[in-house]
Amino acid sequence: QQQEEDALTPGLPHPNSARHPSSRSSSSRKHQKQQQQQQQQESKQKYSQPRPHPLYLKPRHIKTHFKATTSDGWKLHLIRTQVLNVPPRQHHPVILCPGLGSSGAYSFDLSPNVSLADYLAGKGWDVWTCELRGNGASDKPKLFSTRSRWWTIDDHVEKDVPTIIRFVLKETHSQQVHFLGHSMGGMILCGVMARVDTTTAKIRSCIAVGSGLFLEDSWWRSFERFKFASHAFWIMPSGTLLRTYGKLMFGPWAIPYLDMLYFWPTNVDPQVGRAMMRRNFSNISVGVIQQISTAFQPRGLTSADRKMIYADPVRLNKVTAPALFMVGDRDRMCPAEGARKTWQMFGSPQKRFVCLGPAAGFSDHYGHFDILMGKRVEREVFPMLHDFLLQHDAPLPRPRL
Repeated sequence: QQQEEDALTPGLPHPNSARHPSSRSSSSRKHQKQQQQQQQQESKQKYSQPRPHPLYLKPRHIKTHFKATTSDGWKLHLIRTQVLNVPPRQHHPVILCPGLGSSGAYSFDLSPNVSLADYLAGKGWDVWTCELRGNGASDKPKLFSTRSRWWTIDDHVEKDVPTIIRFVLKETHSQQVHFLGHSMGGMILCGVMARVDTTTAKIRSCIAVGSGLFLEDSWWRSFERFKFASHAFWIMPSGTLLRTYGKLMFGPWAIPYLDMLYFWPTNVDPQVGRAMMRRNFSNISVGVIQQISTAFQPRGLTSADRKMIYADPVRLNKVTAPALFMVGDRDRMCPAEGARKTWQMFGSPQKRFVCLGPAAGFSDHYGHFDILMGKRVEREVFPMLHDFLLQHDAPLPRPRL
């Protein structure tokens, strides 16, 4: 009887009845408030967390490192990029050669986001990134060493590239290679082709990116008046200076004109630009500086002893390998006109010249390095390189018995 009275007392819910309406609404408001706070916290974490640095992303493919020794004792670093457990589908390997004072690893494989080596490997190519003497992880000169601090572009042409090509052909059991050179790497390629020798015959196709044998309109020409002072240096400390400046690049203390020598600002991720500047460059031989200055003259690049003209139309007209020249419309180191002039000298029946920029239908301007690591390279640049290689990759005919 007491239980029945308690159950019928006004204001007290029946033990078996539902929760009072006011209690239900209060609990619902509390739950909604907790959900809103949780959503706000998740949203705040989402936008406050920085993007992963491009250098810390996991590589797409397998990297294998090699050393090849030149005839004069320099050990050159090579990196082979392949898809894991998948043999290359294409017939000839591809060699990627960097430019002045540059590391091949950081020019062509800086980050999986902008890696030409990874891109081509993913398309079935056997990709070899090389580093020339004095650069990257290859041998560097030392004060008390038999390796000289003085070397020239001629040494790259006559000793480094032949060594690299022979090594790659031996490892891959191939007869020819595709050769892509960026900046001075393209000048070296032109020098190899101008010699018309056994090394030239081993090159299946030529690709020069941001490169040419004529630098009359280049920004580098502003240093021509100070060329005589280079003899006072044991080696040019350009790599040290650029690595130091890399911390400031694209920041409040940056020098915009200097930034635009390497990248067109709207076409590169600032993190990528700074990472390249802080890691890519080595100090440069005075001999290379002296020789590259010959490209400021109307006749173009010559040998160090001035006896051979690399930009010799008679020699380059004998080149029959397919050739692709690609340059940015805002490239201040290798202006488009110098690249076009070099391309016109090639006698290749199949050759193509491309100047990247809005005038040619591209989404933005291109500078010297964003042609390799710009925001849109995987959509606009790399597919063109792959298509050109694929077009000229037919297997060599077998010799008749």
